[in-house]
Amino acid sequence: MINEAHTGYRAFIGGFIAFLALTLLTLLDVRRGFLFRVYPVRTLFHVFTPAHGLMLASGLVGMTACYRAARGIEPRLSDTSRYVKGLTFVIFALLVMDLFAYRGVPAARSIAAGRVNADWLQAFGVVGWRRPIAQATSYLLNVWHATMLGILISGLTLSILPMYLKLYCTRGGFTGTLFGAMFALPQPFCSCCSSVMAPSFARRGASTNFLLSFVIGAPMLNVTTVVLALALLPAPFAVTRIVAGLFVTVGVTYLVARIADGWDHPRVVIAGTGPVSGRLQRIGGSYLSLFDRDWIAGSRPETLETPSQLLGAWLHASGRIALVLVPTLWVWSVVAAGIFQALPPAFGNNLPSVALAAFGGTFFMISTWSEIPMALQLIQSGIDGPAAALLVVLPAISLPCMMLLGGSLGRFRMIALLSVGVIVAGIVAGAMFL
Repeated sequence: MINEAHTGYRAFIGGFIAFLALTLLTLLDVRRGFLFRVYPVRTLFHVFTPAHGLMLASGLVGMTACYRAARGIEPRLSDTSRYVKGLTFVIFALLVMDLFAYRGVPAARSIAAGRVNADWLQAFGVVGWRRPIAQATSYLLNVWHATMLGILISGLTLSILPMYLKLYCTRGGFTGTLFGAMFALPQPFCSCCSSVMAPSFARRGASTNFLLSFVIGAPMLNVTTVVLALALLPAPFAVTRIVAGLFVTVGVTYLVARIADGWDHPRVVIAGTGPVSGRLQRIGGSYLSLFDRDWIAGSRPETLETPSQLLGAWLHASGRIALVLVPTLWVWSVVAAGIFQALPPAFGNNLPSVALAAFGGTFFMISTWSEIPMALQLIQSGIDGPAAALLVVLPAISLPCMMLLGGSLGRFRMIALLSVGVIVAGIVAGAMFL
């Protein structure tokens, strides 16, 4: 009987994985449109066919049924902890594969066409004060799929980091920086998506070196960005983009982490209990409270002993993160777009224009590898210096990323220093093309 129960239990776990894969595939096709020949509805951000509704409903209903069935069997089984590790890595693999496909499909199309689509930057053609709002909304519509995957991976990380990843995440010094960079390579997040994962790492003991290297490395060094840079940019700019990405991800973050850890020890601030004081505490208290770990993670056992506990903790944490992340990203996207719009344009290929591009681009938020079409427009206009600067600063960090990291980690001085390092790197890169 016990063997039969384990067989049925494994079948339900396998069924959950299969329905999860179906759901992710459906959402990927809604975003990218590559499974079917005919899509009755096509927009800039989505495509739809009636089959999507059937696939999505099947996936959601199937996952729910398999989860409940497995949870009902667990009390009759003596040991189900052996399934937790395998289920964790299968879920993680599915999310990463979906992320690769999300970036791989448009990357292949872009290489074939010799260009990258950046229509969302036009922000629906609106002008004036409405442009930042439309631009922020357009951005989120454009990256909703990657944001969703970032939230799911972040929730999974928050749930399983103490069990499997602490050995690597807690490494300090240059070794920690290298581990963070390597962990970032397969994950093509924009800076805001990677920054929302940072608190879950930090709360579980990740070193400052690992943390900063991962946050910067995901948008700067992900494989898709490197492929697109080599395929679409003139050789000098492609080499500059890759070398600068390595320098900022490894060199700058290592120096910033070393200096910041001299100021204070790595920790995550729980709202109302951290070192933030004076005016910053009055201004940032409400913002910091959004990142209360107990609210995000909820009450759950420290050790996940059954697959149902893992699935429950993962989905619960992901849902709470989404409630914080999506509104925060939209609000700060509006602020960043407004700041960038208010800056005077860089008119020529000169040092002031390079400095202006480096400063403005550091605060501006874009989707990962969208810096390439923006730089190409400047290169084609003969404004090489600002183009090179933007290739460095646009993907590395942004104002929403700064606020997410500063608010959740309670280390605004460290984030300010990191921002200065990115600006300096952008100015140096741009000055090389004057």
